[in-house]
Amino acid sequence: MKKLLGILVLGLLLSGNAFSKTINSYEDLDLTSKPKKALSESKTKSLWNAYKKASECFKHPTYGKGFGYKLIKQKEDYFIKNEWTSPFYKYPEVDKYNTKFDRTGPKPMEKIKLDESYGEEVELANFAAEYFQEAAYAARVGSSNNDIEKIKTTILDWATKDALRKGINVSWGKKPVDWQMMVLINSILTTTAVIAESFDAEERKVIGPWLNKLVKKVAKSSWKDRQDNKAYLTSYITLIWGLMVNDLSAVQNSIDVVKLAIHDMRPDGSFPIDTQRSGMGIKYNTDSYGYLLMISSLLKDKTGVDLFSYDVDGRSLHNGADFVARSIKEPSKINSIYAISCPGGGDRWGSVEKPSTRHIRKNKTTYLLVYANKFPESKHSNYIIKKYGKTFNNVSNPYKFFRSKPTRVFTLHPMLISK
Repeated sequence: MKKLLGILVLGLLLSGNAFSKTINSYEDLDLTSKPKKALSESKTKSLWNAYKKASECFKHPTYGKGFGYKLIKQKEDYFIKNEWTSPFYKYPEVDKYNTKFDRTGPKPMEKIKLDESYGEEVELANFAAEYFQEAAYAARVGSSNNDIEKIKTTILDWATKDALRKGINVSWGKKPVDWQMMVLINSILTTTAVIAESFDAEERKVIGPWLNKLVKKVAKSSWKDRQDNKAYLTSYITLIWGLMVNDLSAVQNSIDVVKLAIHDMRPDGSFPIDTQRSGMGIKYNTDSYGYLLMISSLLKDKTGVDLFSYDVDGRSLHNGADFVARSIKEPSKINSIYAISCPGGGDRWGSVEKPSTRHIRKNKTTYLLVYANKFPESKHSNYIIKKYGKTFNNVSNPYKFFRSKPTRVFTLHPMLISK
């Protein structure tokens, strides 16, 4: 019997399914080993070429099924005893200024009624997200403690009312959290993370369990394919939470998602599912890369973990930056490489030959400044800085009090999140 048990344990260890390493500090994070669920070489190539045989987007076998993450549900006592730390770099006091933040906090949205038609959104949710964008900015670069107290009051109000407790999941598939709801949750979480150190034990006791529940729902979400920009957004949100409350298992999960994404990425830096999506192909590919870049940038700033060095047969995050930059310079040409018909997820906003370029024209790709700042020697860095440089710390910006205009998905301008 003992011999049989020993064989079983050895088998589990060899298969990588038993006794994972305990993570007690940033030094224990694994950024080098091949992640579980990495596809074989032949299946990876099948994933890359699936668009060639599909009649329209997604109409092909699934290579790399979508999966969620089981986030730890911390007890109330955990939030009382453990202080929070901001996952963002220390913003220089000398650069702070009077932001004139006088916006009234939105009423808590306790129950959501989604319109699940492609491209449709809940206007009140957008209104709330815009408030938290302004709040996060004012708290990040503003010089007023009164503003921070007003922002905390709004967050506490939403937590006390158990806002977003119902209706944030879609009805199809495995019922993941709706994309717009993830954007709203991220705006609340980011605003909280900006002022993380200012919350006392009683405030964390109220806000902690509420945010924990929302992020847990986000982390659990999964879609048909793991290569999906929404899947990467869930990992970005999970990472911010993990760094703020010191949940290192959540941090490791986000690392593994980035590593898997590099395994799935084509040699030219494109992502094989999102690039299929007709007129939105380069847009969704750009979103995918943005989340992965910001995850990796946050990790490098906060923990020293360098995922930019993770390489799979010559593929790395640098290849992804190259493809995105090329798609901005020549959108029609680059979109036409992989895009196919996509009636339910891309045709509405453009075509294969004439893709949507709103993300380019409306400065939705400002996260590339983070890449250019970290890697100034890149062949695209000068172009990126010239194109998007004025979106950050522009003292003549006429848009309200913003010198660095927020982005919708990241809440803050990316250069206020990572440098």
